[in-house]
Amino acid sequence: MIRKCQSLWLNSIFLIPIMLRILLCFFTFQAFAQIPTNTWRTHNNYVNLKGLEIVEKKVYAFSENGFFYFDKTNNQAIKLSKADGLTEANLTQIRYSPGLRKLLIAYDTGNLDLIEIDSDGLMGDIHNIDFIKNTGTIQGSKHINAIEFQGDFAYLASDFGLVVLDTKKSEIKETYQNIGDGGKAVSLKQIAFARDSIFVNTPEGILGAKFAANINLQFFGNWKSIQDNELFKTQQYPQDLLVINPQEIETDAEGKAWIADGNNGLISNWEGTFKNYSPNGPKGEINNIFYLQSKIYTLGITGNVFEKNEWQTISWNQIPTYSDDIIDEYGFRWQIVANGVRVTDETNSQTRLYTIGRNAGNLPSSTVNTIAIDREGTIWIGTNDGIAGVVPARDIFTRLVDAYTPFNSQGRRILLQQTVKKIVVDGGNRKWIGTNNGLNLFVPTVDELTQSFTESNSPLPTDEITDLAMDVVSGEIFVLTPKGLLSYQSDASESKEDLNEVKIFPNPIRSDYQGIMTISGLRENSAIKITDAAGRLIYETKSNGGTASWNLHNSTESRSISGIYMVFCIAEDGFESFVGKVAVVK
Repeated sequence: MIRKCQSLWLNSIFLIPIMLRILLCFFTFQAFAQIPTNTWRTHNNYVNLKGLEIVEKKVYAFSENGFFYFDKTNNQAIKLSKADGLTEANLTQIRYSPGLRKLLIAYDTGNLDLIEIDSDGLMGDIHNIDFIKNTGTIQGSKHINAIEFQGDFAYLASDFGLVVLDTKKSEIKETYQNIGDGGKAVSLKQIAFARDSIFVNTPEGILGAKFAANINLQFFGNWKSIQDNELFKTQQYPQDLLVINPQEIETDAEGKAWIADGNNGLISNWEGTFKNYSPNGPKGEINNIFYLQSKIYTLGITGNVFEKNEWQTISWNQIPTYSDDIIDEYGFRWQIVANGVRVTDETNSQTRLYTIGRNAGNLPSSTVNTIAIDREGTIWIGTNDGIAGVVPARDIFTRLVDAYTPFNSQGRRILLQQTVKKIVVDGGNRKWIGTNNGLNLFVPTVDELTQSFTESNSPLPTDEITDLAMDVVSGEIFVLTPKGLLSYQSDASESKEDLNEVKIFPNPIRSDYQGIMTISGLRENSAIKITDAAGRLIYETKSNGGTASWNLHNSTESRSISGIYMVFCIAEDGFESFVGKVAVVK
């Protein structure tokens, strides 16, 4: 619970015992739509499905960049991503073995995850098998088209041939390539076992071979052309308005149909009539994103808007007009042009071009991808060779005002030889910069890197960032990649004019909680002091715009023990303060 004080802050820690005595309030459990600070979530397409698998009490389904399961026990759809331990993001096939209780996931790179499954269908240990992805002996596409289990082995039909996976050892046992007529390379689309034989479906017809220990399946001569139209039947789907583009159908233990539809998501008659059971997400391919009017918009074949924690598909005439142009404090317009950035005084049509070369703008590259203005009025320009800043001036058209390139403390130019795709500024005036090598967070002056997110150290599906958009109110940054849309809850937000809406969350905090505590709704540069119930100072910091955070450690980096902690927030001018408390409970 919290209390706001309008009196002058006397800036003394000795006031703490006095303030403790006047805090006559109780704790409340607070719920927030935003995700915890420093965590990720996905915003992928969950309706253009490609396949599904019934796994105990769950139904797993996937699209080109989305993966989720529907839990029949509580009627919830749960999104899955790299944040849950998966190796990659773009699935091509999944298959479950009830006997082994193992789920095999294939990715578009040929990478494999073999996952232990419990009796409820939840994922356990994940064993990654990256042989196909990393081997140099397989050339061309490594796309896995179908998977079938046979005993302790999984057989994978792929664009390059047949793969045998030993599920006990979590390793590739054999690969069969060039099994087509005369030893020709052939793509395998489906696989089936019948009696004592194995069959594969190829673009040129069905091939079959005897499935026995003494038969060498690597020898193309043991594979024969089969004329049997019964082996790979076209699946029959129920007639329903929701079933428009069915990709796969399975029947559960209760006899209910589950359909992966390419247009309408996960469809089932599990509750009687056919309904959609996919989680909420944007539809269609996304090419660009932007933030406007407190909403996140996506542009592509269709339009989507993210508002109040929900995605909605909208028509093109519902998308507001948006421009990357910037108007500086003097009213001059900055816009990206073919060979740099043009500045225009629209009152008298004066212009100036910023491009490469001293006295010509001094940009590191004439190919400009993004421009942004920060909270102090500096213009930041992202190019194919790093970043540059310009401090606008009223006489910019008559005086040579070149851009400058920031350097770090070691004298190296920031983002040297990196393609900067997008720059956004958060509530603390820090710069989030999307590049071809990941997402970077810099201090306001862009001469020090604070955080770097890549495919290897975060849920990002690839290092290539194509666009960014920042919800400045919540501090959530949306990150678009060629392999999907994600968002990250930062520890900065737009500052408030007063302290009337301060929130502390989560509150209470369980002692085994591994995240951080967040204080939102602050004025800019508010001072934060956290003490224990006896008034001893535990932690202090400054807000990033309207947000501050605490990692629940004290000054010696030890984890704080259970108890009551006081949170004191003081505005920079000292004329407004806020006092709250948080409980750490066992």
